[in-house]
Amino acid sequence: MAIPQADLDAVNAMQKKTLAAFKHHDIEAFVSTFTEDCTFMTPGSAVIKGRAAMKSVAEGFYKSGATEGKIIKEEAMPMGECIFKILEVQLINKDNNVLDTVNAVQIWRKDNGEWLHLFEIVNSQTPSKPPSS
Repeated sequence: MAIPQADLDAVNAMQKKTLAAFKHHDIEAFVSTFTEDCTFMTPGSAVIKGRAAMKSVAEGFYKSGATEGKIIKEEAMPMGECIFKILEVQLINKDNNVLDTVNAVQIWRKDNGEWLHLFEIVNSQTPSKPPSS
């Protein structure tokens, strides 16, 4: 089963809105692209649940120096009533340097006629530093 092009276009437009809001440090616009019951996960951190809690995710990325996310690879596929996306994203700083490249898995769900992030998990491609002895 293929994703209807109109749905894929709507998800991609919302994803662009998410990235633009992040770039412009507009946290309210950023979190508005997530469902009220969203879940966000990254290794080594607590699971974030709910739109209001997503503000801490954006702030965490800003504190790391990331000011922009640039999608370099993506694939979308249907998943029941949702759309499943696999992405590779570069996190860019204010000097346009790549801070990190992350792999992300997203699930998008249509809520009240609008496609929003329901679930996202992000994992850095940068190897962890071994524990100091």
